Amino acid sequence: MELTNQEKRLLDYLQKYLKINPIVALTDLGIYRLSDVVFRLRNKGYEINTKRVTSLNRYDEPCSFAEYELERAS
Repeated sequence: MELTNQEKRLLDYLQKYLKINPIVALTDLGIYRLSDVVFRLRNKGYEINTKRVTSLNRYDEPCSFAEYELERAS
């Protein structure tokens, strides 16, 4: 099962830092569509959990986004 460069970067990041969100993916990994890369990894058998997070933006307005976490092996 061959991984793309983005898939490898994301998997390495998740193994090291445990979780990621779209802003971090863009700024640190150059991944613009994080959900697509997560989708492809899931289709390759990786267990990645999604958590919805709510936060305030710079205008003090609530916004929500996905945070992804690699399932740890038991």
